[in-house]
Amino acid sequence: MPQNEIVVFPWNKNFETGIQTIDEQHKKLFLLVNKLANSLVHENRIEVAEVFDELADYATYHFSEEERIWSEYFQQQDGWMQVHSQTHYSFLPDILKIRENAEINHWQDTIEHVLQFLIRWLALHILDDDKKMSLVVQELKKADVSISEAKKLARKQMRGSVGILIDTVLSMYDELSSHAIELIREKHRRVIAEKELRALNKKLQQLAITDELSGLFNRRHFMSVIPEQIQQARIGQYPLSFISLDLDHFKSLNDSLGHVKGDEAIARVGEVLSSLFTRSGDFIFRMGGEEFLVVTCHSSRQDACNLAELIREYIAEITLSHQAKRLDHQLTCSIGVFSHTPQQQDDFLYFLGNADEALYQAKINGRNIVICANDISRIERQTNKSF
Repeated sequence: MPQNEIVVFPWNKNFETGIQTIDEQHKKLFLLVNKLANSLVHENRIEVAEVFDELADYATYHFSEEERIWSEYFQQQDGWMQVHSQTHYSFLPDILKIRENAEINHWQDTIEHVLQFLIRWLALHILDDDKKMSLVVQELKKADVSISEAKKLARKQMRGSVGILIDTVLSMYDELSSHAIELIREKHRRVIAEKELRALNKKLQQLAITDELSGLFNRRHFMSVIPEQIQQARIGQYPLSFISLDLDHFKSLNDSLGHVKGDEAIARVGEVLSSLFTRSGDFIFRMGGEEFLVVTCHSSRQDACNLAELIREYIAEITLSHQAKRLDHQLTCSIGVFSHTPQQQDDFLYFLGNADEALYQAKINGRNIVICANDISRIERQTNKSF
């Protein structure tokens, strides 16, 4: 069995009948019982069904082979042979009934019954029926005796040391199976606890990188992932676009409608950005206060500017109202865009600086507009002419 599997029903030399073929097949049945015990812990219905089928199929094969061997020494109408065969025939209906219960009931309600039935059935069958018949075979091979005389000698041995062995081994296996079942339950509890711990760790990791108010990534996550994205873009020689946006007149919004409405504005912007940027190469951050940043991979300058304009339009459709004060606030934003294929000396500060400069130009040129970094020099020239 695999090293991490629990052995519920270990093989013991006292189970040996002295007939090699039968002993090898019994060992295989032991392995399948242990396999079934461990599959029940996994709570995988498909796996359990497969092991049940494997156990039932092999038991059928084993019973057929075993009866073929006994038939070489016992007549078909022999009482011992008939009882032995009947025991075989009753096994499969019992095992199928247990399988049905395992499929209907909770796993932990059936596991002890399943294992104790199989362990006790196999132990009794081998130590009583098979051992007894193997003793008859041994007597027949040792001397020229009749079948009835061989049976008498076998009964005598069974009443002596072998009978004591049966009681001792059965008692040992009852105790062992109870301990093993508890180990399996403990393993099951540990598996569940590990799953819960992994889920909790994942949730904590998510919380550590998420801005609670907007649902977007926070600045900490920006510092964690963007330097690597710049490095990959530098190696692959493809453009990165930084779209930096700032909500216009946000202090006025908080002063007039209150901080609750200000929080609502942040949440609404988070929803807009999340709906627009869904590719694996898109990263959306709330950098602090009313400042947001979108980083997109493989976007051309024109594509990034078009996306920024779409952001501006969507946000301009948001109106916040305070019924008690009978005041409305039309939300707008200023956006700066910088698209660039990074070179060896370019880091995140270079990208941020250029995006923020474009954002600054958007603010001083009337707000509620999009400025791309390549447009800055043209705008500055127009601004100077107006003076």
